[in-house]
Amino acid sequence: MLRERGPELRMLREAVQEVDSGRGAVLHIGGAAGTGRTALARALAELAQAEGAMVLKASAAESERDLPVGVVRQLVNPLVSRGGDPGDTSHGMLSAILNGGLDQDSELGPGSLSCFVHGLHATLKRLSGDQTVVAVVDDLHWVDEASLRALAFLATRLRGARLLLAVTAPDAVCERAPLVQEVLDSAEYRLESRAFSPATTATLAAQRFGADCDPAFAAVCHEVTGGVPKSLLALLDRAAAQRLWGQSPDVPRMRELAGSLRREQLRGLLRRDRVVSAFATAMVILGEQATDVLLARLSELTPAECRTAESVLRRMGGAVEEVVGKLVPTPALTKVVSEVIGSAESSRLHRAAADHLEECGAGPEEVAGQLVQVDGMHDRRGLDLLKAAAVSARRRGAPETAVRYFRRALLDSPPDDGRRAELLLELAATELDAWPAAAKQHLVQAARLLPDDRSRAVALSWMPLRVSGYDPQLAELLREVRGKLGPECALSGHERNVALRLEARWRQAGMTDGKLLATAGNRLRELGFDGSRACPAERELRVVLLEAVTLTGEVHCAEVARMARQIVAQVPASSVQISSFMQILPAVLLAADQGDAASSWLEAVLAHTRRPAPPAFQSLVQAQLAFTQLGRGEVARAKETAIKAVDLVGGDTQEMIVTSALALGAVAMVTRDVELAKRALEITGSETDLRMYTLRRTMRGALAEGAGDHEGALAQVLDGGNRLERAGWRNQAVLPWLCLAAGLHHRLGQRSEAVALAEEHLRRAVAWGSPNGIGRASHVLGLLTPGPRGIEHLRQAAETFRQTGNRTELSWTLRRLGKRMRTTSPAEGERVLAHGMRLAEQLLESSGAEEGILTRTRQRPDPVLSPSAPAPASRLTRTEATVAELAVRGLGNHEIATRLEISRRAVEKHLTSSYRKLGIERRAQLADALGVVAGPAGGPAG
Repeated sequence: MLRERGPELRMLREAVQEVDSGRGAVLHIGGAAGTGRTALARALAELAQAEGAMVLKASAAESERDLPVGVVRQLVNPLVSRGGDPGDTSHGMLSAILNGGLDQDSELGPGSLSCFVHGLHATLKRLSGDQTVVAVVDDLHWVDEASLRALAFLATRLRGARLLLAVTAPDAVCERAPLVQEVLDSAEYRLESRAFSPATTATLAAQRFGADCDPAFAAVCHEVTGGVPKSLLALLDRAAAQRLWGQSPDVPRMRELAGSLRREQLRGLLRRDRVVSAFATAMVILGEQATDVLLARLSELTPAECRTAESVLRRMGGAVEEVVGKLVPTPALTKVVSEVIGSAESSRLHRAAADHLEECGAGPEEVAGQLVQVDGMHDRRGLDLLKAAAVSARRRGAPETAVRYFRRALLDSPPDDGRRAELLLELAATELDAWPAAAKQHLVQAARLLPDDRSRAVALSWMPLRVSGYDPQLAELLREVRGKLGPECALSGHERNVALRLEARWRQAGMTDGKLLATAGNRLRELGFDGSRACPAERELRVVLLEAVTLTGEVHCAEVARMARQIVAQVPASSVQISSFMQILPAVLLAADQGDAASSWLEAVLAHTRRPAPPAFQSLVQAQLAFTQLGRGEVARAKETAIKAVDLVGGDTQEMIVTSALALGAVAMVTRDVELAKRALEITGSETDLRMYTLRRTMRGALAEGAGDHEGALAQVLDGGNRLERAGWRNQAVLPWLCLAAGLHHRLGQRSEAVALAEEHLRRAVAWGSPNGIGRASHVLGLLTPGPRGIEHLRQAAETFRQTGNRTELSWTLRRLGKRMRTTSPAEGERVLAHGMRLAEQLLESSGAEEGILTRTRQRPDPVLSPSAPAPASRLTRTEATVAELAVRGLGNHEIATRLEISRRAVEKHLTSSYRKLGIERRAQLADALGVVAGPAGGPAG
């Protein structure tokens, strides 16, 4: 039963009746594949038979196109087999050809093509004299050449005959052959098979799955098949075989089945249609590079065949789509083509596409886009094109693409090719910003392949300082190459610059080598502390030496600060060395109490890099800014900046994340933020980097301390500290592990060990000479030392901070000092404490800093006299819970502020936050909300 075919059936009946009156005609049944052309042809045959006409039928196939007269044989075999009038010469000619074959060499003989063509025309015209004849040929576009000539001859000579020639063919194939065009152009009747409407689709789905078939299910069936009858019926069959119920939960599965069916149909189309297959393959191979000229060249088709194939694919549905006005293959077609042609053919076609692109004047990157898809490309021309494309991509700011081309060129470059080292160097240069670890690896590989010591030295000296990192293996290679250049005094000009740059990288890579580190001070003295006339190569070496003597504390901080400031003044924000120096100089300046200089320099760099900069560099600048913000007491801003630094670089750039991780860890220690400490631990930095090792130990110690495991915390801190000592990193202004360990010893009741570590901390601080470092060490020692001696240390710390203008540290120290003095000199103690509180209030109001910077020691724990925080309500922070419990005990805001050594404003802030979190409005409701009994101010209620 044909659905929605009323108009078509009326036209078919009209054509048969018109022909019966003696008006011979051609009828063309068109339409896309699967829409029912063959079904309409069968309907025509049945209708003609019902009208009393003689029906002759034939069906063509691509696989039978090479069989001469195959289609005509199907049409007239029934006539020949039943015999005819012996005097009918046309019948005899047909019979002779069908039985004896077509004589391809003869032009006019009995078996010639001419006789065959005229014989078919004469036979059918004679038959139409007795009754109407309807000849139905399905799939005209696959008819063999001889039969097609006969049909074309017949189609133009039907006048006066009761003969209807009906053919089916998609409109898109009319340009494949002139004879097909000729037959279709002769058609007087034209109709086109159509897809089903949504209503008919829903009816068919209901017949298959029952009247309760979900409308959403039917809608999806129509959507994914476009209502094409063949596809729709096949999909419904598959759904039934999969035991689907036609309900909305089956919709996702239905889409999967439709995708599978579409791929099968595409696969079948490509296997049976050579022209469409060649065109579709060329589309997939060329991708976005496809043009009419390139498609025709690669597919080896004529322009007419290309247009026909494109039309077939458009009508197919799910094969191609329009993207910004350009026809491109769908993922389904791409997958099917890849399966059909195989990898070897795909490789050949990609290479051919590259050749065609080059011939058409395409750029290197366009050609390389095809070459990277070629397997086993070893010709020199291909490698040259890949290199040219990589350089082009790098120039336009696309390092990922450039790296892809360089790596592919290396993959196809023979191991003994002399240009392999050159490719590795180019690849390393491209990877520097985004993939420094890979850049370092490829640079080292290139150096080992270079033919002589000088070439190796030049290549390695080109490595940026920030890339060399702390790498003992690289340090050994650099030492070896540097040694072969000879003593520096014997070198001059370019060779001396190379030697200095190599030495800088050797010392940077060997920064964890205690013996090498110990020579940094003497080497700096050899160069002289005045570097105003230093060349760029020597300046690099000086920066590395400054980092080394800062870690060891060997040179006084005043000299280090002067030299660091001198270099900062010499290096503009636009310098190519800025990225490497950015990783070293800010830390040196901060350790030498030059935070203002570091901030100014960072701000200048930021101002210069307003344009988009690589994420790794942005992360580095943000991390250094976080350190300077911590130094100014801007904890909230430092936390935000440190998190931004980590987010910018991610976890894939291990060397570049070290500074960001250290900044995050420093903020976590100041704020006692457990979540920040955990995040710092999750960062996967280099396993050989001593800074990352120490960071992990410090963060684990902080987490253990927060959990009450002071012994575990001490073990972690001591482990990290001992590693630092073995490496020669003794300066506590950089990584202050001694004060951390001292505080933990104190909490464990090990007073003598605590004091010993604090005294060692002070001795090193004095040797280094940083006033703020001395003040912090005196502060810690004062907290750990009982009696007048401890008070004296606190006085010294306060005086130091007063002289340096460090108001944040001064506020903290005065409050500790005032509390200690109240036991011996109450009046003076109260004055000192009040001074510290006023200073804290001023800092809070002027800078907007978090109260945390005023209540916690920067870069060290609070080892003594810390109030024991109660178990907080689950919704309150630890500080909020402490303030709330003291309020429940009956303490006023001033008393709470005094006891906790924070400002009254901070108390009010914490109480307001607690009210909001607990859902209460006033102080009297705190006891019930916290589940405790209110008691007197002297202690907790029993």
